[in-house]
Amino acid sequence: MSATADARSGLSGAAATARGSRFAKIEAALSCPECRGKLDDDLACVACGASGQRRGQQLRFGGFEESELRSDPLNRIKETVKRRFSRVYPLAISALSPVLSVNFVKPFLRSFDLDRELVADLGSGTHRRDPRLVCIDGGAYDEVDIVTDLRRLPLADGSLAGAMSIAVLEHVTDPAEHIAEMHRVLAPGGRVMAFVPFMQPFHASPYDYQRYTKVGLAEQFPGFEVLSVKVGAGPTSALVWVLQEWLAMTLSFGSEKLYRALVPLTWILSPLKLLDLLLVHHPSASVIASGFVIEARKIG
Repeated sequence: MSATADARSGLSGAAATARGSRFAKIEAALSCPECRGKLDDDLACVACGASGQRRGQQLRFGGFEESELRSDPLNRIKETVKRRFSRVYPLAISALSPVLSVNFVKPFLRSFDLDRELVADLGSGTHRRDPRLVCIDGGAYDEVDIVTDLRRLPLADGSLAGAMSIAVLEHVTDPAEHIAEMHRVLAPGGRVMAFVPFMQPFHASPYDYQRYTKVGLAEQFPGFEVLSVKVGAGPTSALVWVLQEWLAMTLSFGSEKLYRALVPLTWILSPLKLLDLLLVHHPSASVIASGFVIEARKIG
């Protein structure tokens, strides 16, 4: 994109430079998601013929069908809000959500030289946490660089220095495949950081399949050295979310429509999550933590 186009899009010089550097690194790391062969300039594999598409600055190699993203009633609403208010959606979720997450993303990113190393956010959604970060998701949101199935990343073996997976593994039927793919694209010694829920109600995005205890999560990363498993969201967050759902169910008197209408009203209780500023440090916080964050290093 030219400097004039960058100016029209509202990008500052620094942001435009960061984006140019990010895309240069992405282009250098691309490979066929099917056979790992080389891609030509049109994103077609010279070996097997599989191909992707360019939509502006976004590269597409599959991803979710629109019908999948809108199959669950609540997720249908979330998808509409994400697309219409994509830039403010992460801030709105942070304010309205019953979950208070520990600040684990920024320290992880600071441990890399993002100007030089390639680090990916796998399942980034509408959120770009750093302009140098590669955003990859199954949904074609505005901030996503690569739209693809996270089990078949269009990246070469060992091309990443780091990877993040924030609230993704509970939404897939085959977390082992996703973790194996992270292992493949990480360079030896590369690190992954993942947040997964423990005590959280069902929430489809577009699906929801599993939860993990602290010790159970540590067993999910073969081929990695587990560096730490910590509370990523505390006990109050777990309590508040369950209480919100319980109140909406109790006061809806068996009506699904009334239940859906009452859930947003229960968000008035979400500020109680601030109690986790203290409780997250309790030595027994992991017993009813809302979720855990794991950091692991690729062996070999």
